[in-house]
Amino acid sequence: MKILLAAHGYPPELVGGTEVSLQSLARGLAARGHAVVVVAGSMQHEQGFRRSLAQDGPVRVHRIHRADLYFDHWQKSASARAAQAFTDVLREERPDLVHVHHWIRLTRDLVFLAAAEGIPAVVTLHDLWTSCLVTFRVRPDTKEFCEARLGPDPCLACARHVPPRTPWVSRENQHLALAEHRADVVRELSLARAVLAPTESHARAIAGYLGLDANELAIEAVPHGRDLALQRRAPRPLRPGGKLVLGAWGHLHPLKGQDLLLDALHRLPDPLLAALRLAGAAPDAGFEARLRVDVRELDVSFHGAYDAADLGRHPVTDVHAMISGTRAHESWGLVLDEAVALGLPMILPRAGAYAERLAEGRGALFYEPRNPASLARVLERLFAEADLLESVRAGLPPLADFAPSTAQHVEHVLTVYDRALRLGPPERPAVDWWRARMRQGQEEEWDASLKQRSAEELGFA
Repeated sequence: MKILLAAHGYPPELVGGTEVSLQSLARGLAARGHAVVVVAGSMQHEQGFRRSLAQDGPVRVHRIHRADLYFDHWQKSASARAAQAFTDVLREERPDLVHVHHWIRLTRDLVFLAAAEGIPAVVTLHDLWTSCLVTFRVRPDTKEFCEARLGPDPCLACARHVPPRTPWVSRENQHLALAEHRADVVRELSLARAVLAPTESHARAIAGYLGLDANELAIEAVPHGRDLALQRRAPRPLRPGGKLVLGAWGHLHPLKGQDLLLDALHRLPDPLLAALRLAGAAPDAGFEARLRVDVRELDVSFHGAYDAADLGRHPVTDVHAMISGTRAHESWGLVLDEAVALGLPMILPRAGAYAERLAEGRGALFYEPRNPASLARVLERLFAEADLLESVRAGLPPLADFAPSTAQHVEHVLTVYDRALRLGPPERPAVDWWRARMRQGQEEEWDASLKQRSAEELGFA
């Protein structure tokens, strides 16, 4: 079978949870003897719109490099040029099946384009982008998680907090753009022969935020697969009066909430009785700078970017417990897999996949999401209850029970592929000849209008 996997990025250029899961699946499918092709978006735009080709072992990687301005903006989620480039790859590679993992940086009609070529498609929903104009449903103004359905109110006002603002697009045209955006997303999920999500909680969230019920959108939970060969850490006892050492790894970013962790430490009766080790690249340099200011009177160390394969020897895991401040409604949580493999108890927000995958006191202690006071109370319990940390550690599940291997995940996905191939492609949708020209014209007009606006008008100052 020849399988084309599509996503917003692919290692080594872009490395995040979705990209790592995609690469693991691609390599796993190739190891089973299937021909695997990847189409990925890219942040490398300097040479103008283009396609490039690379090789990841047996996996051929086509990258589509968009060069229009702010192509991650929700109003740029449909791209005529990217659509044509994707169609060109489909015609060159002639896959039996397309598996879409993300649309951003490409175009929001990938399943539609596959259907137009007579190719069945499967979708995996890795995050909340399909139901949110700012991707993760964390409001930029309040940092609160948003439970509203995708719609003009409050979504348009919320999206305006993320620059660039678009004052040249009238309110009426923004309403129309949002309606078309949602309709295209729902069409993608309707045309797909299977829609997957890593957890049940994520599946329910997507359907609810799109305003769809189970009859309209049946999402199947298929856990991610991963092979972790991490050296298990020896238990680190917390002695009475001793310092509690905590580790948090992942990108340094407001979404991941390292600032919330610092806030919680400041609330402890004696903040210096806890130490926090942070590891991860900082895509937002301004956020890292603010964190370094906020560590005043705290014991916090920064360890920079890391390789997940080295976590068993890394200082960030030579700790009593792993801690997460994420503000996101996480769909899976690769850091949880790593902590279980390392034998580290966890302190986590009670939300999303985290609350689904672990139970209170059995490998994890939970606090109220985005609530530093609640987190501080959990940390105080660890000081007050002498045996609590070891009790939580003893409740960690075996890794084999907690997360499937790559081979198990590939086997599960292949059963979904077989079902999709038996169903065959949907009826070929009509392709309006004028739509590509209209979208290209809108893109060029958008870029030209943006260039005429000041930094203040765009929200950058």
